[in-house]
Amino acid sequence: MGRTFLALSILAATLPLFAQKPASAPNKPEGQVAASCTVSGRVVTAAEASPLKAARVALTREHGGSSPRMYAATSDSDGHFTIKDVAPGRYNCFATRTGYVDQPYQSNGTDSGAVLALQPGQQLTDVLFRLTMAGVITGHVNNEDGEALARVGVMALRRPTEEEMVEEELPASRKLEPTPVSSAQTDDRGEYRLFGLEPGEYFIKATDSFQPDMNMFSGQDQFIREFLGSEYAPVYFPGVPRLGQAQAVSVGAGAEVQVDFAMRPVKTVGISGRVIGPDGTPASDVSINLEEAETEDYSSQRYTFTDAKGNFSLKSIPPGSYALVAHQRIQGKKAYGARQKLEVGNDNIDSVTLALGGGMSFSGRITVAGPGLIRKDRIFISLISVGEGELWGNGGDVKKDGTFEITDVKQGSYAVSVRGPEEGWYTKSVRFGSDDVLATGLQVERGSSGGTLEIVVSTGTGLLEGSVTEDDKPAIGARIRLHPDPQTPYNRTRSRTVSTDQNGHFSLQIAPGKYQVVARSRGMSGGAVASSDPRTISVSEHDRKTIQLTIAPEGRE
Repeated sequence: MGRTFLALSILAATLPLFAQKPASAPNKPEGQVAASCTVSGRVVTAAEASPLKAARVALTREHGGSSPRMYAATSDSDGHFTIKDVAPGRYNCFATRTGYVDQPYQSNGTDSGAVLALQPGQQLTDVLFRLTMAGVITGHVNNEDGEALARVGVMALRRPTEEEMVEEELPASRKLEPTPVSSAQTDDRGEYRLFGLEPGEYFIKATDSFQPDMNMFSGQDQFIREFLGSEYAPVYFPGVPRLGQAQAVSVGAGAEVQVDFAMRPVKTVGISGRVIGPDGTPASDVSINLEEAETEDYSSQRYTFTDAKGNFSLKSIPPGSYALVAHQRIQGKKAYGARQKLEVGNDNIDSVTLALGGGMSFSGRITVAGPGLIRKDRIFISLISVGEGELWGNGGDVKKDGTFEITDVKQGSYAVSVRGPEEGWYTKSVRFGSDDVLATGLQVERGSSGGTLEIVVSTGTGLLEGSVTEDDKPAIGARIRLHPDPQTPYNRTRSRTVSTDQNGHFSLQIAPGKYQVVARSRGMSGGAVASSDPRTISVSEHDRKTIQLTIAPEGRE
């Protein structure tokens, strides 16, 4: 499924957003510094338990935001590591080493691992990582005559895991694409090598994208390739056009699998046109993305930019259904976009016109309810299209005074996402006139005149704590999924997922409301997934709730 530019714009605001200090620990006198912690242990191989030198072990804060503080160390020749002066708290912990699969703390190799909880002054000495050797897929890509194809991009894709499918809870109209996990480019012999693969099944895709290797001089050949375009359409192993026809490649721990396949020439065409700005003049430096439409394949987007006259051109496009998306956004100024469906056959398409603008404009304001200082200018507001039809959205930066503007919003139904608040803050309300947008969404009708969005944020989160047991023992690394009850397309941003720690405990700050909570685990053996019975809770502002969840082994799926 293709993605619009919105998928990138919602990643804005990567710095700390608030001027207030983190809340002091309960029952701790003001100004007293909690005793630091030490984490030590060993890194060994999973197969022989042999010590691994030069492995990297790191701790990052749970719910630490986009730039969490990190503590790290490297293992010695005996596989030992020690991380000192760690502040007490809850951490994501993992180990990495070249040639091995990254491993989270207390992971059985099939899940996301457990949170590491540290009490003030704790000296944890028995952390053990058993790293599994990574697999490799290597091979050749040739043309129809058996000759090597150089500079072909080769990618390993995997299907979403069951855990990812459950946690995403996507609407029926949207599906998770296969995930790229490794990529390489063929050399002059047509050889490629995909490394660092965890054991499992992969689909291999080859694309003659004529993208230059930034680490080597490509000479005049690169310019000629760009001018002529490619005569080869992307293919999946063993040489088929669609993922549904592809053959999965199984890779074991430490295995090196040979996968050779050929690319055959197909009829490709060019797409060209121009972009007109909101003022009716040619729009320069507009990003143009060509996305595959209505497909479960991994969408390898083709992109370009308009020139000074608003013109653009894309070459080597195989037949199929596409969406052509134009986006223009200048920092601190308005954003505009356009989207058009295209059916590509055997003839060039050379008269596409995309007109920016034509949508509604919404102004807005963010206010704070209760105590706390907030850097409003580091918050980003985005509109996310919901329901069937074209995927389209837009967003806007918030100014220091809390005001913002979102332009060129097309007809449709939208959820409002407020990106930026750190742990402990939440979006208390979003209103458009008398409409509760968190409940009913923002409905934009053709011919409407826009309006004003009023958004209120607050520090009044509730605290949900609990524990999970399985077989009368703490469920280490169980995944806790919490979502609003009832869940709608407009309140899905309040859904949360966390893992239990080494004691089977979890802790989460959430927006006040009614939720359904369920725990899932594969157990220490890494077998089938088992779930707890769903529990319903209601949390008020500054509330503190405790919940006990029990995973029944007989409920394994």
